[in-house]
Formats: sequence, structure tokens, C-alpha cells
Amino acid sequence: MDLKLLGLNIKNSRKNIKLTQAQLAEMTNLSTVHISHIEGGSVKMSVDALINICNALNITPNDILWGQFDTNSYNTDGSGKSLLSENGEYNINMQLSSKAKAMSQNDKRLLLEIAGLLAKRNN
Repeated sequence: MDLKLLGLNIKNSRKNIKLTQAQLAEMTNLSTVHISHIEGGSVKMSVDALINICNALNITPNDILWGQFDTNSYNTDGSGKSLLSENGEYNINMQLSSKAKAMSQNDKRLLLEIAGLLAKRNN
């Protein structure tokens, strides 16, 4: 999992509803320092912390795990090739492909399981 991206999704969600880190910390029974570390992508969070943060921000875990990609920092595949399609839309397939190279085998398996479950849901 990309902890920096998860943290960025939490930070953006928090800022969208105009909460400070201190307010989110109080709502989730976490310390302000821990919220800062989570948003900075320097620590993993427990499932309980994820759920508490989601409840406080009125979002789902999917919003954090699969939230909006930051196209300013994730707009190339590492070789400089753009991940934006010709009409300017973000190419999620290319994004996943480029990021999968850096993932552990366990994370790749988990991603495939999640994709399979989502595909079944959409059929």
C-alpha cells in the first residue's frame, strides 16, 4: 500500500470539511502527532484507526484506499510517459500498472482479490 497516497486522501478529505488535525485527532481518539504521521505517510494505521477516521470524516474506507489520485505527483509512469489520456482523463489502468511494479507480491495478490470482488459486484 502507498502510505503517502493514503495519507494524502485523508488529508484532502479532512481539509474538504475544514477540520484541523487536532479536531480530527479528538474525534478519533488519536493524538494530533499520530494524525500528522498518518497524513504524511510515515506510519501504518490500524483497521480501528481507519474506521474511526472514516466515521469522523463521513467517508468510506474506499475513499481513503482508492480516493482521488493526485495527478500532480502521480501523472507519469516513472519514465516520463503521461498517465493522462488524450482527452485529459486520468488513465487508471496505466496508473495501476506503473505502481504495481513497486508493490510487494502480497500487495499485488490483495489488489487482484479486490479487483475480482469489484468485478463480480459490477456484473
